[in-house]
Amino acid sequence: MGTWVGVVLDKSSWSLASLFGWTGFVFWMNVVAILLVFFRVVSIIRVTKDIINRTNSFSLQVISILFVTFLTPLVWLPLYFLIRPIMYKSDRIPRREACASNLVPCYNCNTLNPKEYVCCIACGERLKIKCKECWNNYAHSFAYCNICGAPNID
Repeated sequence: MGTWVGVVLDKSSWSLASLFGWTGFVFWMNVVAILLVFFRVVSIIRVTKDIINRTNSFSLQVISILFVTFLTPLVWLPLYFLIRPIMYKSDRIPRREACASNLVPCYNCNTLNPKEYVCCIACGERLKIKCKECWNNYAHSFAYCNICGAPNID
């Protein structure tokens, strides 16, 4: 077997202060600085994940990440809360599920409304139009009247 050659360190040199040469007040200032950098990196990662889960808008994602990266938390946090979408992408009902649950999207603002409503609850736009031949109400998205087949021409 071989022999081990080396220096045995005493236990007093195993502390962070002695490893980095920090003592007293400088040690605590460096610990606080490291924690601030850590929280800054974690906040950038968290905001990035949050904005990606809230919107598909690339420009809004970039602006949010830049706010978090280059501005102080007292500035970027209120700005981020103002510009981020309220709902997550996964919270929105897909169009197919909305149709199955008797909801129709408004052609003007895409708000989901019950099928029996004549006007949109968000923007007030008419959800149905009257056929010029049989006076039947049908959705704007139809190309032809579902009763008489007249074209949907305004």
